[in-house]
Amino acid sequence: MKACLTSLALAAGVLIGAVLGSPPARAHAQATTTVQFDREIVRILDDHCVMCHADKVLAFPLATYEQAYAARWQIRKDALDRHMAPWAAVLGVGDFANDNSLTQPEIDFLVSWAESFGPRNNGEVYAAAAVTASAPKVVQAHVDPARWALGKPDLLVPLAANTVEPQEVGALRRVVIDPKLTSERWLRGLEYKPGDRRVVHAVAFAIQETGQWLGSWTPWYGFVSLPAPLAYRLPAGAHIVAEIRYFGSKDAVVDQGSLGLYFAAAPSPREISSLVLEPTVATPAVSAAPKLVSARKLDQDLNIVALQPQIWPGLQSIEVAARMPDGTRQVLLFAKDIPLQWPTPYIFSTPVALAKGTELSVIEHFSINPADAGRGAAVTFSAYAGAPFPTEQQKSQPPEALAARHFKLQGTVKSVDAADKQLVIQHGDIPGLMGAMTMSYDVGKHEDLQKLKAGDEIQSDVVVNESSTYLENIKVTPKTK
Repeated sequence: MKACLTSLALAAGVLIGAVLGSPPARAHAQATTTVQFDREIVRILDDHCVMCHADKVLAFPLATYEQAYAARWQIRKDALDRHMAPWAAVLGVGDFANDNSLTQPEIDFLVSWAESFGPRNNGEVYAAAAVTASAPKVVQAHVDPARWALGKPDLLVPLAANTVEPQEVGALRRVVIDPKLTSERWLRGLEYKPGDRRVVHAVAFAIQETGQWLGSWTPWYGFVSLPAPLAYRLPAGAHIVAEIRYFGSKDAVVDQGSLGLYFAAAPSPREISSLVLEPTVATPAVSAAPKLVSARKLDQDLNIVALQPQIWPGLQSIEVAARMPDGTRQVLLFAKDIPLQWPTPYIFSTPVALAKGTELSVIEHFSINPADAGRGAAVTFSAYAGAPFPTEQQKSQPPEALAARHFKLQGTVKSVDAADKQLVIQHGDIPGLMGAMTMSYDVGKHEDLQKLKAGDEIQSDVVVNESSTYLENIKVTPKTK
Protein backbone atom coordinates (compact mmCIF):
# COMPACT_ATOMS: atom_id res chain seq x y z
CA MET A 1 0.00 0.00 0.00
CA LYS A 2 2.83 2.35 0.94
CA ALA A 3 4.53 1.62 -2.40
CA CYS A 4 1.32 2.44 -4.29
CA LEU A 5 0.94 5.77 -2.48
CA THR A 6 4.56 6.59 -3.24
CA SER A 7 4.02 5.85 -6.95
CA LEU A 8 0.90 8.02 -7.04
CA ALA A 9 2.77 10.87 -5.41
CA LEU A 10 5.59 10.63 -7.94
CA ALA A 11 3.14 10.56 -10.85
CA ALA A 12 1.34 13.61 -9.46
CA GLY A 13 4.63 15.46 -9.15
CA VAL A 14 5.50 14.70 -12.75
CA LEU A 15 2.08 15.88 -13.94
CA ILE A 16 2.30 19.14 -11.97
CA GLY A 17 5.78 19.78 -13.32
CA ALA A 18 4.58 19.29 -16.91
CA VAL A 19 1.64 21.67 -16.41
CA LEU A 20 3.61 24.43 -14.68
CA GLY A 21 6.55 24.15 -17.07
CA SER A 22 9.71 22.24 -16.34
CA PRO A 23 13.29 23.49 -16.51
CA PRO A 24 15.64 22.18 -19.18
CA ALA A 25 16.31 18.49 -18.59
CA ARG A 26 19.27 16.44 -19.70
CA ALA A 27 18.33 13.97 -22.44
CA HIS A 28 20.16 10.76 -23.30
CA ALA A 29 22.54 10.84 -20.37
CA GLN A 30 24.08 7.61 -21.67
CA ALA A 31 25.43 9.35 -24.81
CA THR A 32 29.12 8.72 -25.51
CA THR A 33 29.41 10.90 -28.61
CA THR A 34 29.20 14.56 -29.49
CA VAL A 35 27.63 13.84 -32.88
CA GLN A 36 24.33 15.73 -32.79
CA PHE A 37 21.16 15.58 -34.83
CA ASP A 38 21.02 19.39 -35.01
CA ARG A 39 24.51 19.57 -36.49
CA GLU A 40 26.01 16.54 -38.30
CA ILE A 41 22.94 14.33 -38.76
CA VAL A 42 20.59 16.94 -40.21
CA ARG A 43 23.20 17.85 -42.84
CA ILE A 44 23.46 14.22 -43.92
CA LEU A 45 19.66 13.92 -44.12
CA ASP A 46 19.51 17.12 -46.19
CA ASP A 47 22.19 15.92 -48.61
CA HIS A 48 21.14 12.28 -49.07
CA CYS A 49 17.81 11.32 -47.54
CA VAL A 50 14.84 13.67 -47.43
CA MET A 51 14.40 13.66 -51.21
CA CYS A 52 12.78 10.25 -50.61
CA HIS A 53 12.22 10.25 -46.84
CA ALA A 54 9.76 13.06 -46.17
CA ASP A 55 6.02 13.56 -45.87
CA LYS A 56 4.15 12.68 -49.07
CA VAL A 57 7.26 11.28 -50.70
CA LEU A 58 8.45 7.72 -51.44
CA ALA A 59 9.40 6.40 -48.00
CA PHE A 60 8.89 6.92 -44.27
CA PRO A 61 9.83 10.47 -43.23
CA LEU A 62 13.17 11.34 -41.63
CA ALA A 63 12.91 15.12 -41.55
CA THR A 64 12.40 15.70 -37.82
CA TYR A 65 14.48 14.61 -34.87
CA GLU A 66 11.66 12.41 -33.59
CA GLN A 67 11.34 10.62 -36.94
CA ALA A 68 15.09 10.04 -37.26
CA TYR A 69 15.45 8.94 -33.64
CA ALA A 70 12.69 6.34 -34.03
CA ALA A 71 14.43 4.96 -37.15
CA ARG A 72 18.03 5.27 -35.91
CA TRP A 73 18.77 1.53 -35.88
CA GLN A 74 17.42 1.11 -39.40
CA ILE A 75 19.50 4.12 -40.48
CA ARG A 76 22.58 2.53 -38.89
CA LYS A 77 21.97 -0.81 -40.65
CA ASP A 78 21.32 0.74 -44.06
CA ALA A 79 24.39 2.97 -43.79
CA LEU A 80 26.69 0.08 -42.82
CA ASP A 81 25.22 -2.15 -45.54
CA ARG A 82 25.48 0.76 -48.03
CA HIS A 83 21.88 0.02 -48.87
CA MET A 84 20.96 3.66 -48.44
CA ALA A 85 21.43 6.18 -49.85
CA PRO A 86 20.86 4.30 -53.14
CA TRP A 87 24.02 4.30 -55.25
CA ALA A 88 25.43 1.15 -56.83
CA ALA A 89 28.73 2.50 -58.22
CA VAL A 90 31.76 1.32 -56.26
CA LEU A 91 33.60 4.08 -54.46
CA GLY A 92 36.78 5.25 -56.15
CA VAL A 93 35.84 4.19 -59.69
CA GLY A 94 34.64 7.13 -61.76
CA ASP A 95 33.85 10.68 -60.68
CA PHE A 96 30.12 11.35 -60.99
CA ALA A 97 28.20 14.61 -60.57
CA ASN A 98 25.11 12.78 -59.28
CA ASP A 99 26.95 10.55 -56.79
CA ASN A 100 24.55 10.01 -53.86
CA SER A 101 26.72 7.66 -51.81
CA LEU A 102 27.55 8.28 -48.17
CA THR A 103 31.17 9.12 -47.45
CA GLN A 104 32.99 7.14 -44.76
CA PRO A 105 32.88 10.07 -42.29
CA GLU A 106 29.11 10.35 -42.87
CA ILE A 107 28.68 6.63 -42.16
CA ASP A 108 30.78 7.02 -39.01
CA PHE A 109 28.62 9.94 -37.86
CA LEU A 110 25.38 8.00 -38.37
CA VAL A 111 26.66 4.88 -36.61
CA SER A 112 28.12 6.82 -33.69
CA TRP A 113 24.90 8.82 -33.29
CA ALA A 114 22.65 5.74 -33.38
CA GLU A 115 24.80 3.76 -30.97
CA SER A 116 24.93 6.69 -28.51
CA PHE A 117 21.15 6.96 -28.11
CA GLY A 118 20.71 9.70 -30.71
CA PRO A 119 21.56 13.02 -29.01
CA ARG A 120 19.61 15.94 -30.40
CA ASN A 121 21.88 18.87 -29.58
CA ASN A 122 23.95 19.66 -26.52
CA GLY A 123 21.78 17.43 -24.37
CA GLU A 124 19.06 19.88 -23.39
CA VAL A 125 15.40 19.40 -24.20
CA TYR A 126 12.45 21.52 -23.17
CA ALA A 127 9.54 19.55 -21.78
CA ALA A 128 7.20 22.50 -21.08
CA ALA A 129 4.02 22.50 -23.15
CA ALA A 130 4.28 26.21 -23.89
CA VAL A 131 7.00 27.45 -26.26
CA THR A 132 9.00 30.22 -24.62
CA ALA A 133 11.47 32.72 -25.96
CA SER A 134 14.28 30.74 -24.32
CA ALA A 135 13.38 27.50 -26.09
CA PRO A 136 15.92 26.49 -28.77
CA LYS A 137 15.05 26.75 -32.43
CA VAL A 138 13.78 23.42 -33.75
CA VAL A 139 16.17 22.09 -36.38
CA GLN A 140 15.00 19.61 -39.01
CA ALA A 141 15.93 18.41 -42.47
CA HIS A 142 14.22 20.15 -45.35
CA VAL A 143 13.45 19.54 -49.00
CA ASP A 144 11.81 22.07 -51.31
CA PRO A 145 10.20 20.18 -54.20
CA ALA A 146 8.93 23.42 -55.74
CA ARG A 147 12.41 24.89 -56.23
CA TRP A 148 13.88 24.79 -59.74
CA ALA A 149 17.55 23.86 -59.37
CA LEU A 150 18.39 25.32 -62.81
CA GLY A 151 16.26 28.43 -62.32
CA LYS A 152 13.00 29.37 -64.03
CA PRO A 153 12.57 27.22 -67.19
CA ASP A 154 12.47 28.81 -70.63
CA LEU A 155 9.54 26.52 -71.42
CA LEU A 156 7.36 24.54 -68.99
CA VAL A 157 5.41 21.63 -70.50
CA PRO A 158 2.83 19.54 -68.60
CA LEU A 159 2.80 15.77 -69.13
CA ALA A 160 -0.28 13.65 -69.67
CA ALA A 161 -1.66 12.20 -66.43
CA ASN A 162 -1.07 8.56 -65.43
CA THR A 163 -3.07 6.48 -62.96
CA VAL A 164 -0.92 4.31 -60.71
CA GLU A 165 -2.80 1.44 -59.09
CA PRO A 166 -2.33 0.55 -55.40
CA GLN A 167 0.84 -1.47 -54.73
CA GLU A 168 1.73 -1.52 -58.45
CA VAL A 169 5.38 -2.61 -58.74
CA GLY A 170 7.84 -1.30 -61.32
CA ALA A 171 5.20 -0.13 -63.80
CA LEU A 172 6.63 1.66 -66.84
CA ARG A 173 4.53 4.36 -68.53
CA ARG A 174 5.54 6.02 -71.79
CA VAL A 175 4.42 9.63 -72.26
CA VAL A 176 5.03 11.68 -75.43
CA ILE A 177 5.60 15.39 -74.83
CA ASP A 178 5.04 17.98 -77.56
CA PRO A 179 6.94 21.23 -76.83
CA LYS A 180 5.42 22.67 -80.07
CA LEU A 181 8.74 23.74 -81.57
CA THR A 182 8.28 25.67 -84.79
CA SER A 183 12.03 25.92 -85.44
CA GLU A 184 15.22 24.12 -84.45
CA ARG A 185 16.25 24.70 -80.81
CA TRP A 186 19.28 23.71 -78.78
CA LEU A 187 18.60 22.19 -75.37
CA ARG A 188 21.23 22.87 -72.70
CA GLY A 189 19.26 21.38 -69.80
CA LEU A 190 15.99 20.01 -68.50
CA GLU A 191 14.38 19.57 -65.09
CA TYR A 192 11.44 17.37 -64.13
CA LYS A 193 8.83 17.80 -61.39
CA PRO A 194 6.69 14.73 -60.55
CA GLY A 195 3.03 15.36 -59.90
CA ASP A 196 2.99 12.91 -56.98
CA ARG A 197 6.40 12.14 -55.48
CA ARG A 198 5.05 9.13 -53.56
CA VAL A 199 5.10 6.91 -56.63
CA VAL A 200 7.78 8.16 -59.08
CA HIS A 201 11.16 6.39 -58.83
CA ALA A 202 12.86 7.31 -62.11
CA VAL A 203 12.22 8.98 -65.47
CA ALA A 204 14.27 8.69 -68.69
CA PHE A 205 13.97 11.25 -71.49
CA ALA A 206 14.77 10.87 -75.21
CA ILE A 207 13.98 12.61 -78.51
CA GLN A 208 11.29 10.58 -80.26
CA GLU A 209 12.39 11.39 -83.81
CA THR A 210 16.12 10.65 -83.37
CA GLY A 211 16.23 8.29 -80.39
CA GLN A 212 18.80 10.55 -78.70
CA TRP A 213 18.91 9.93 -74.94
CA LEU A 214 18.69 13.28 -73.15
CA GLY A 215 19.15 12.15 -69.57
CA SER A 216 17.27 10.75 -66.62
CA TRP A 217 15.61 11.96 -63.41
CA THR A 218 16.07 10.45 -59.94
CA PRO A 219 14.72 11.83 -56.66
CA TRP A 220 18.19 12.98 -55.56
CA TYR A 221 19.23 14.48 -58.92
CA GLY A 222 16.23 15.88 -60.70
CA PHE A 223 17.80 17.68 -63.65
CA VAL A 224 20.11 17.40 -66.66
CA SER A 225 22.60 20.20 -67.27
CA LEU A 226 25.20 19.90 -70.04
CA PRO A 227 28.61 21.52 -69.62
CA ALA A 228 28.78 24.76 -71.59
CA PRO A 229 28.76 25.27 -74.53
CA LEU A 230 27.23 21.84 -75.29
CA ALA A 231 23.55 21.37 -76.11
CA TYR A 232 21.24 18.77 -77.67
CA ARG A 233 19.69 19.59 -81.04
CA LEU A 234 15.89 19.57 -81.05
CA PRO A 235 14.59 19.62 -84.64
CA ALA A 236 11.50 21.65 -85.44
CA GLY A 237 8.41 19.63 -84.51
CA ALA A 238 10.43 17.26 -82.31
CA HIS A 239 8.77 15.35 -79.46
CA ILE A 240 10.30 14.23 -76.18
CA VAL A 241 9.48 10.78 -74.81
CA ALA A 242 9.37 10.26 -71.04
CA GLU A 243 9.55 6.71 -69.68
CA ILE A 244 8.34 6.89 -66.07
CA ARG A 245 9.03 4.11 -63.55
CA TYR A 246 6.27 3.84 -60.94
CA PHE A 247 5.96 1.96 -57.64
CA GLY A 248 2.43 2.28 -56.29
CA SER A 249 1.47 3.41 -52.79
CA LYS A 250 -1.38 2.02 -50.69
CA ASP A 251 -3.97 4.05 -52.66
CA ALA A 252 -4.56 4.69 -56.34
CA VAL A 253 -2.68 7.81 -57.42
CA VAL A 254 -2.98 10.12 -60.42
CA ASP A 255 0.41 11.54 -61.35
CA GLN A 256 0.84 14.44 -63.75
CA GLY A 257 4.36 15.78 -63.87
CA SER A 258 5.83 18.77 -65.67
CA LEU A 259 9.04 19.22 -67.65
CA GLY A 260 11.09 22.41 -67.67
CA LEU A 261 13.27 23.03 -70.75
CA TYR A 262 16.31 25.32 -70.87
CA PHE A 263 17.51 26.50 -74.28
CA ALA A 264 20.98 27.63 -75.34
CA ALA A 265 21.37 30.99 -77.04
CA ALA A 266 23.56 29.52 -79.80
CA PRO A 267 23.96 26.13 -81.51
CA SER A 268 26.28 23.64 -79.85
CA PRO A 269 29.79 23.54 -81.38
CA ARG A 270 29.73 19.73 -81.06
CA GLU A 271 26.75 17.47 -81.72
CA ILE A 272 25.97 15.04 -78.92
CA SER A 273 24.90 11.58 -80.00
CA SER A 274 24.00 8.27 -78.34
CA LEU A 275 26.10 5.11 -78.45
CA VAL A 276 24.57 1.81 -77.30
CA LEU A 277 26.47 -1.33 -76.30
CA GLU A 278 24.39 -4.48 -75.82
CA PRO A 279 26.31 -7.38 -74.23
CA THR A 280 25.86 -10.93 -75.47
CA VAL A 281 26.59 -14.24 -73.78
CA ALA A 282 30.30 -14.94 -73.22
CA THR A 283 29.75 -18.10 -71.14
CA PRO A 284 27.39 -20.98 -71.99
CA ALA A 285 23.72 -20.21 -71.49
CA VAL A 286 23.49 -23.07 -69.02
CA SER A 287 26.02 -21.40 -66.73
CA ALA A 288 24.80 -20.72 -63.21
CA ALA A 289 26.27 -17.21 -63.37
CA PRO A 290 26.25 -16.03 -67.00
CA LYS A 291 28.82 -13.48 -68.15
CA LEU A 292 27.88 -11.15 -71.00
CA VAL A 293 30.28 -8.93 -72.92
CA SER A 294 30.13 -6.21 -75.55
CA ALA A 295 33.00 -4.20 -77.00
CA ARG A 296 33.47 -1.60 -79.72
CA LYS A 297 36.61 0.03 -81.09
CA LEU A 298 36.17 3.77 -81.50
CA ASP A 299 36.73 5.09 -85.02
CA GLN A 300 37.14 8.67 -83.80
CA ASP A 301 38.00 10.60 -80.64
CA LEU A 302 35.03 10.50 -78.27
CA ASN A 303 34.11 12.35 -75.07
CA ILE A 304 31.60 10.57 -72.81
CA VAL A 305 29.27 12.88 -70.91
CA ALA A 306 27.06 10.28 -69.19
CA LEU A 307 25.92 6.67 -69.40
CA GLN A 308 22.93 4.67 -68.25
CA PRO A 309 22.62 0.88 -68.03
CA GLN A 310 19.31 -0.89 -68.23
CA ILE A 311 18.50 -2.76 -65.04
CA TRP A 312 17.35 -6.37 -65.41
CA PRO A 313 16.46 -9.01 -62.80
CA GLY A 314 19.50 -11.05 -61.82
CA LEU A 315 22.04 -8.39 -62.83
CA GLN A 316 24.79 -8.69 -60.19
CA SER A 317 27.43 -6.34 -61.53
CA ILE A 318 28.36 -4.23 -64.51
CA GLU A 319 31.75 -2.93 -65.55
CA VAL A 320 32.32 -0.27 -68.20
CA ALA A 321 35.97 0.06 -69.22
CA ALA A 322 38.18 1.59 -71.90
CA ARG A 323 41.37 0.00 -73.24
CA MET A 324 43.48 2.78 -74.72
CA PRO A 325 45.53 2.43 -77.92
CA ASP A 326 48.70 2.20 -75.78
CA GLY A 327 47.26 -0.82 -73.92
CA THR A 328 46.41 0.91 -70.65
CA ARG A 329 42.96 0.18 -69.23
CA GLN A 330 40.65 2.59 -67.42
CA VAL A 331 37.50 1.45 -65.61
CA LEU A 332 34.82 4.09 -66.08
CA LEU A 333 32.15 2.43 -63.94
CA PHE A 334 31.89 -0.62 -61.72
CA ALA A 335 28.46 -1.10 -60.13
CA LYS A 336 27.21 -4.06 -58.13
CA ASP A 337 24.11 -5.15 -56.21
CA ILE A 338 22.06 -2.80 -58.38
CA PRO A 339 18.50 -2.40 -57.02
CA LEU A 340 15.77 -2.82 -59.62
CA GLN A 341 13.73 0.03 -58.18
CA TRP A 342 16.45 2.64 -58.81
CA PRO A 343 17.41 2.87 -62.52
CA THR A 344 20.24 5.39 -62.30
CA PRO A 345 22.26 7.40 -64.81
CA TYR A 346 25.94 8.01 -64.17
CA ILE A 347 26.84 11.59 -65.09
CA PHE A 348 30.56 12.28 -65.27
CA SER A 349 31.69 15.39 -63.41
CA THR A 350 33.95 16.03 -66.40
CA PRO A 351 33.43 14.35 -69.80
CA VAL A 352 35.81 11.39 -70.20
CA ALA A 353 38.06 11.82 -73.25
CA LEU A 354 38.82 8.62 -75.22
CA ALA A 355 41.19 8.58 -78.19
CA LYS A 356 40.46 7.02 -81.56
CA GLY A 357 41.31 3.30 -81.44
CA THR A 358 40.17 2.89 -77.82
CA GLU A 359 38.16 -0.27 -77.18
CA LEU A 360 35.07 0.55 -75.10
CA SER A 361 33.66 -2.51 -73.33
CA VAL A 362 30.81 -3.60 -71.07
CA ILE A 363 31.00 -6.74 -68.91
CA GLU A 364 27.94 -7.94 -67.00
CA HIS A 365 27.47 -10.80 -64.56
CA PHE A 366 24.06 -12.27 -63.85
CA SER A 367 22.97 -14.57 -61.02
CA ILE A 368 20.42 -16.11 -63.38
CA ASN A 369 20.10 -16.31 -67.14
CA PRO A 370 18.78 -13.00 -68.53
CA ALA A 371 15.11 -12.87 -69.39
CA ASP A 372 16.03 -12.19 -73.02
CA ALA A 373 18.25 -15.24 -73.56
CA GLY A 374 21.60 -14.41 -75.11
CA ARG A 375 21.34 -10.66 -74.61
CA GLY A 376 22.31 -8.54 -71.63
CA ALA A 377 21.27 -5.15 -70.35
CA ALA A 378 22.04 -2.43 -72.89
CA VAL A 379 24.20 0.51 -71.84
CA THR A 380 23.53 3.89 -73.46
CA PHE A 381 26.31 6.49 -73.69
CA SER A 382 25.83 10.19 -74.31
CA ALA A 383 28.96 11.54 -76.04
CA TYR A 384 30.37 13.98 -78.56
CA ALA A 385 33.16 13.47 -81.09
CA GLY A 386 36.40 15.37 -81.52
CA ALA A 387 38.99 16.76 -79.17
CA PRO A 388 37.78 17.76 -75.71
CA PHE A 389 37.31 21.42 -74.92
CA PRO A 390 40.49 22.89 -73.39
CA THR A 391 39.07 23.21 -69.89
CA GLU A 392 37.87 19.60 -70.02
CA GLN A 393 41.22 18.38 -71.33
CA GLN A 394 42.96 19.97 -68.37
CA LYS A 395 40.50 18.42 -65.92
CA SER A 396 40.69 14.97 -67.53
CA GLN A 397 44.41 14.57 -66.81
CA PRO A 398 44.96 11.94 -64.08
CA PRO A 399 45.00 13.86 -60.77
CA GLU A 400 48.07 13.67 -58.63
CA ALA A 401 47.63 11.52 -55.54
CA LEU A 402 46.65 13.68 -52.59
CA ALA A 403 49.26 13.77 -49.86
CA ALA A 404 48.19 12.23 -46.57
CA ARG A 405 47.13 14.79 -43.96
CA HIS A 406 48.13 14.48 -40.31
CA PHE A 407 46.18 15.73 -37.30
CA LYS A 408 46.84 15.51 -33.55
CA LEU A 409 44.49 13.50 -31.32
CA GLN A 410 44.41 13.41 -27.54
CA GLY A 411 41.89 11.21 -25.75
CA THR A 412 40.98 8.19 -23.66
CA VAL A 413 40.86 4.58 -24.85
CA LYS A 414 37.38 3.15 -24.34
CA SER A 415 38.00 -0.28 -25.85
CA VAL A 416 40.71 -2.25 -27.67
CA ASP A 417 40.16 -4.75 -30.50
CA ALA A 418 43.62 -6.16 -31.17
CA ALA A 419 42.37 -8.75 -33.66
CA ASP A 420 40.80 -6.17 -35.99
CA LYS A 421 43.39 -3.49 -35.18
CA GLN A 422 40.82 -0.99 -33.96
CA LEU A 423 40.48 1.37 -31.00
CA VAL A 424 37.44 3.20 -29.68
CA ILE A 425 38.65 6.61 -28.51
CA GLN A 426 36.89 9.39 -26.62
CA HIS A 427 38.72 12.51 -27.73
CA GLY A 428 38.48 16.26 -27.75
CA ASP A 429 38.45 18.53 -30.76
CA ILE A 430 40.81 17.60 -33.58
CA PRO A 431 41.52 21.02 -35.12
CA GLY A 432 40.93 21.05 -38.84
CA LEU A 433 39.26 17.62 -38.90
CA MET A 434 36.34 17.14 -36.47
CA GLY A 435 34.88 18.08 -33.13
CA ALA A 436 35.06 16.13 -29.88
CA MET A 437 33.42 12.70 -30.00
CA THR A 438 33.78 9.01 -29.27
CA MET A 439 34.37 6.83 -32.32
CA SER A 440 36.23 3.80 -33.65
CA TYR A 441 39.56 4.17 -35.45
CA ASP A 442 41.72 1.78 -37.44
CA VAL A 443 45.39 1.78 -36.43
CA GLY A 444 48.54 1.62 -38.50
CA LYS A 445 50.04 -1.78 -39.21
CA HIS A 446 53.12 -1.07 -37.07
CA GLU A 447 51.18 -0.16 -33.94
CA ASP A 448 51.22 -2.64 -31.00
CA LEU A 449 47.79 -2.74 -29.39
CA GLN A 450 48.93 -5.24 -26.74
CA LYS A 451 50.36 -2.36 -24.76
CA LEU A 452 47.01 -0.52 -24.64
CA LYS A 453 43.98 -1.06 -22.43
CA ALA A 454 40.67 0.66 -21.75
CA GLY A 455 41.18 3.78 -19.65
CA ASP A 456 44.60 4.70 -21.05
CA GLU A 457 45.06 8.32 -21.99
CA ILE A 458 46.88 8.64 -25.30
CA GLN A 459 48.27 11.02 -27.87
CA SER A 460 48.32 10.01 -31.53
CA ASP A 461 48.55 11.19 -35.09
CA VAL A 462 45.36 10.84 -37.16
CA VAL A 463 46.37 10.10 -40.76
CA VAL A 464 43.80 10.91 -43.45
CA ASN A 465 44.39 9.94 -47.07
CA GLU A 466 42.15 9.36 -50.11
CA SER A 467 40.91 5.96 -48.98
CA SER A 468 41.31 5.62 -45.22
CA THR A 469 41.70 7.22 -41.82
CA TYR A 470 43.88 5.60 -39.17
CA LEU A 471 46.00 6.25 -36.07
CA GLU A 472 49.78 6.03 -35.84
CA ASN A 473 52.47 7.07 -33.39
CA ILE A 474 50.23 6.15 -30.46
CA LYS A 475 51.71 7.09 -27.10
CA VAL A 476 50.28 6.52 -23.63
CA THR A 477 50.46 9.69 -21.53
CA PRO A 478 50.36 10.09 -17.74
CA LYS A 479 46.81 10.41 -16.48
CA THR A 480 45.75 13.90 -15.55
CA LYS A 481 45.00 14.37 -11.88
